[in-house]
Parts: sequence; structure tokens; C-alpha cells
Amino acid sequence: RIIVYPVHCLEPITVPLVNKFYKQFSVRGRANKQDQCWVAKSDRIIAACRVQHKGEALFLSTVFVDPAFRSQGVARQLIVTAVASQHCSIFTFAYRDLEPFYQGLGFERALSMPEHLSISFANYVRQKRDIVAMCIYK
Repeated sequence: RIIVYPVHCLEPITVPLVNKFYKQFSVRGRANKQDQCWVAKSDRIIAACRVQHKGEALFLSTVFVDPAFRSQGVARQLIVTAVASQHCSIFTFAYRDLEPFYQGLGFERALSMPEHLSISFANYVRQKRDIVAMCIYK
């Protein structure tokens, strides 16, 4: 069943709320005030992601949904809202098993990416993460 939860970008001063949410679930990654922090809320934060400025590129990262709210379309709502507000291409590194999900949101395999993202991608692959570089080109 799909329930529509409000999704919005937090003001930089409230970024610590996202880190508290991530820490509660032992999520890797830490938001900072330069990130756009997008959240979905019920009576509290139930999902979050970050849009980071990585040089001239935007990078979607740390997408996480509270396990109690999974399979309700929350990640889709969160990502679609965050991506729709961007005015340039946005990259992400998706776990390979989530590639079809991201393709359904309009992402495609990145044919190339800025050097600093290529370096990060190579580092993650060296760490044995089964990921694919994806992008929504705008």
C-alpha cells in the first residue's frame, strides 16, 4: 500500500537531525551543512538522503528508509522529490541489485563522470562493494 509522506529539504541548521536518524540505524555516511538533506516524515523522520555538491557535479547518497516503513514507496517519493528540484545532472552509486529500481526513477548507467567521482567509485569497488555508477542527465 502506498502512503504519501511529506518530503522536504531541511534547513542547514537542522542537519544534525539527519545524522541522529542515520546513527539510530547504524547507517554509514554523515551529513554536513553543505549537503541538501531530504527527509520523509510521518510523526518523525522515516527516510533520508543527501544531495552533495561534488565539484561541478551533484551526487545522491546515503538513501535510507526506516525498516518499519519499507515497501511503501517511501524511497521512491524521497528520491523523485530530491531529484526533481535539481537543475543539473545528478550521479549516484547504486548497489547492483537496486539498479532496476533506480532505472525506474529515470537513472541510467553513467557513461562517464567527473574525475573525483571516478576516484570515489574506484575506491568503493576496491572495497568489494557491488555497485554501478548511475546518472540522471539534465
